[in-house]
Amino acid sequence: MTPETPNQIVDSDFRTDEYSNAKKDHWMTTRRRILVGFGLVLPAMVFLVTSGEQSGGVTTNPVTLNFGEVVTTDLVEETEYEGTLGRTPGDPVRSPTQGTVTALASVGSVVEQGGELFRIDDQPTVLLLGEIPLYRDLMRSDSDLTIAPKQSGTITWLPEPGTVIIEGDILFKVNGEPVIALYGLIPAFRAMADQSTDIEGDDVLQLEESLNALGFVENGEMTVDGVFTSATESVVEKFQEAVGAAQDGVIALGDIVFIPGPTEVSTILASVGDAAASGTTVLTLVGDDPMTGSDVLQLEQALADLGFAGDAMVVDGVFSAATRTAIVAFEESVGLDGDGTISRGEVMFLASPVRVSDLLAPIGTTVSTGTPVLAITGKTTLVAVDLPAQDQGTLQESMAVRVRLPDGVEVAATVTSVATVTTVADNSPATLAIEIVLTDPTATNWLDGALVDVLVVTDSAQDVLAVPVAALVALVEGGYAVEVDTGGGSIQLVAVDPGFYADGLVEVSGTTLRAGDQVLVP
Repeated sequence: MTPETPNQIVDSDFRTDEYSNAKKDHWMTTRRRILVGFGLVLPAMVFLVTSGEQSGGVTTNPVTLNFGEVVTTDLVEETEYEGTLGRTPGDPVRSPTQGTVTALASVGSVVEQGGELFRIDDQPTVLLLGEIPLYRDLMRSDSDLTIAPKQSGTITWLPEPGTVIIEGDILFKVNGEPVIALYGLIPAFRAMADQSTDIEGDDVLQLEESLNALGFVENGEMTVDGVFTSATESVVEKFQEAVGAAQDGVIALGDIVFIPGPTEVSTILASVGDAAASGTTVLTLVGDDPMTGSDVLQLEQALADLGFAGDAMVVDGVFSAATRTAIVAFEESVGLDGDGTISRGEVMFLASPVRVSDLLAPIGTTVSTGTPVLAITGKTTLVAVDLPAQDQGTLQESMAVRVRLPDGVEVAATVTSVATVTTVADNSPATLAIEIVLTDPTATNWLDGALVDVLVVTDSAQDVLAVPVAALVALVEGGYAVEVDTGGGSIQLVAVDPGFYADGLVEVSGTTLRAGDQVLVP
């Protein structure tokens, strides 16, 4: 007999040789103890008898049955361990100069390469990556030529750092009079002029050779012989007119500076308007030999990593003109003076980016060289786990795990260190120290010391057929089955062999079930 509607089943439809009325009630109330064989088809909707009104033996309080889907999936079993967030502490960052702290990186911030650590007297100290501390100023040459005036007055003009200097160029001006660079190995040590007794010497010869090379000697009017004659005086006057100097035919001490050859301005140590004093260095010129070394190489690599190398600079440990150009671009980008020289205090080489954990010298503090300014930790976020000794082997180096943060967010991590010796503290069970690193160091802003859960995959089954665990029916004759929706409002028992359990699902095999089937779930 067919039910009048899909939601109404008469008692006579439920009575079979296998099921009595008592067994029907038993099935409806204690599903886990079904005593049937396979192949029996049952209606999918039943009604419990209550004290409510009945008509024609049909119950009036329907119970809707729930179904779950048979799926093909990966099942994963995880074990949880408690861990603690933290970071590896580092040595404090110390002031490279003396002065007053005027700015500081904030607590909790991560200073990357190219970032500012602090300012002393408003001079930035910028972090660059490297193992070698900055122990000397890095410049074009460590044999720079110092240029100082020989006369008193006021400095009225200066070149820019990096200016290329060749024979005949102006180095600087004092009281509006130029000081000219000429080639020669002997320093200018005396005035040179036409006197009753001719001045002669190698310095005079250098002067005449330079005047000739610059094109001021015409038609053999002056002999290049190292003797200062009236002919030499005439050529000097033409030279003075060309460079904008007083045309008196006399080379006074300080009017010219002999340099070995083409070079460039390395540093400027004075300002326009300063008083020029004999012997006080105004500027330096790059010497013949470029500065080289592993510290130069380290600097060039940092500049390249920051994108300042351009097409010209080669990372080779040789301080070239292209290296200087890269430095100028870097300095200008971070608020330094752009002189092309890395002076002590401008940068600090550290092995890795750092996280500021505390301020040891607050703004306004007067510091000396070596005073601790910042307490730091490594940038990398670590999780420390005390693994019970009996679980040894559960966590292994390079193993991928997940970390559940205090807000419930789960992030990827990797085991980086596993102790080989157990420790025992306060009569507690023996444990192994485990260190785990978060894959994304920016994934957490939690304070150091926050408790987290480390989720470790301890077993798994790949690409298996699975049903909800609650769908399993234990049979009194042994084994398990599930009740499958066969359509048309009926269900059928189908045998299964349970396997791996995880995530509320159970692997099933030895069955005719297929992915997509619907099974009864109480």
